[in-house]
Amino acid sequence: MRNIDVRNISLGQIQYFLKVAECKSFTKAAAYFYLTQPTISKSIAAMESMLGILLFVREKQSIRLTPAGRHLYEKWSGVAVLVEDAVEEAYAIQKGYMKKLSIGGMDSHRPEIFMLPSVEAFQKKYQNVSIRVDTGTAEDVREMLTDGELDIILTVLYDSVYLNENQYCCTTLYEVPLEACMLKTNPLAGKEMLNITDLSKSDFIAISPLQLPSYTEMLRALCEPHGFLPNFSCYTSNANSLTLNLTSSNDIFICDRFYRDYGNDHLCFRPIAGTKSGIVMCWKKDNLKKELSNFAEITKQHAERALSR
Repeated sequence: MRNIDVRNISLGQIQYFLKVAECKSFTKAAAYFYLTQPTISKSIAAMESMLGILLFVREKQSIRLTPAGRHLYEKWSGVAVLVEDAVEEAYAIQKGYMKKLSIGGMDSHRPEIFMLPSVEAFQKKYQNVSIRVDTGTAEDVREMLTDGELDIILTVLYDSVYLNENQYCCTTLYEVPLEACMLKTNPLAGKEMLNITDLSKSDFIAISPLQLPSYTEMLRALCEPHGFLPNFSCYTSNANSLTLNLTSSNDIFICDRFYRDYGNDHLCFRPIAGTKSGIVMCWKKDNLKKELSNFAEITKQHAERALSR
């Protein structure tokens, strides 16, 4: 049996190894850590040398884990998260907090409408709970929820359907119609309310299906029953870039009133009859944190008060 001194293996090297295994690429892993590809490659090679274990089979166009590498990947997968969580918990204890709650929301939404009031009300009532808030695309926060990085998310209706109802609780907080955003020179701007068929000749600006497939799928499902498919004239990498790509009087994109640029004086927003969108709060059914249920209740109460005004 080899006498292996693992003291020379750093947590950073383990994190690099795990990310390379997940990405199946040294280059993509390096981009994730904002490092160069040679830096990642040398770190992995040094770890292989210290362990005396070949972790990856390196081929011309790809890499793959060796059986030994696969074993270490399975054993080490939770190590980095465990260490990070422990440090975060220790910091929270040092600051006087005993519990924590992680919340996710979409970076294209206006947090002051529904997220920040709930967070502020919760922190005022439960001062011994540390709150962490993350934002990203609908797919980002959904994946963070499924991976256990977030306890609860506030997301858009069309993406929440991808969560299995047997495993997740999903509560609609606000239900509103979809709206078409356009330049004020668009002929559709003259209507107070649009029908879906009014959009058949429009050029759709959309989030790339490579970045958020649920968005383009929602648009197709919206239009197809009415005898047409959306004419996608431009794809953006994220929702926040949609407004920047409205360049002609025939361009539109679809959102709802929670979109961050809603109400922009340079744009026109028109509701679409017979459509439904809104904000949905989702969490795992097996997450039994008391602070999670407390936050969910406060958020529901805030939504009910907002809707009654």
